[in-house]
Amino acid sequence: MRDLLPPEKLASLLASFTPPLDPTDPDWTDLCSALETYDQAEPLGVNLDQARSQVDAAATILHRGASTPTRHERQRRGRARDRAGGVHEHQAV
Repeated sequence: MRDLLPPEKLASLLASFTPPLDPTDPDWTDLCSALETYDQAEPLGVNLDQARSQVDAAATILHRGASTPTRHERQRRGRARDRAGGVHEHQAV
């Protein structure tokens, strides 16, 4: 899969995601490896259901990592909420 695009085009494509993905991120490389194994499952004699499960697991991990705000992002959102006069959930009575 990683051979389909030149590295700079892949990096540009992944950077266009929200949030952007890093082509060197271990979660991304795990998904690529799982997809390559799935693509080669039959010739390699790998169980197709197991290969599919590995792809599902890797995609889930990548999605959760990309959709979970970083500590920095949570702090930035908290500061913006404070400036807007919002009440933090743990402060509500």
